[in-house]
Amino acid sequence: MIEALVAAALGPAGAVAVLLLVLVGIYKISVSYAFPIAKEYVDNQAASMKEILLEHKEDRKVFQETISTLAKRQTRLENDVEDIKTDIKIIKEKI
Repeated sequence: MIEALVAAALGPAGAVAVLLLVLVGIYKISVSYAFPIAKEYVDNQAASMKEILLEHKEDRKVFQETISTLAKRQTRLENDVEDIKTDIKIIKEKI
């Protein structure tokens, strides 16, 4: 009888029992340590992305305002250049 128990413990049944104990240990470690660390990492990444997107929206607004201002300046400069060209033509005709 003892020999049968020893044979069972050292044979395939013992291997299955050890495997189950190892799997339970891995599960407990994963649930206790790995998953919370992974969740914290993902939460931090999500918070960082939200912050980056808010900064991007602010930057985009500033860029749009600046481009609009530059476009207005360019229009004024083009008008001034046209006026200068017209004045030069008038002066040439008088000469």
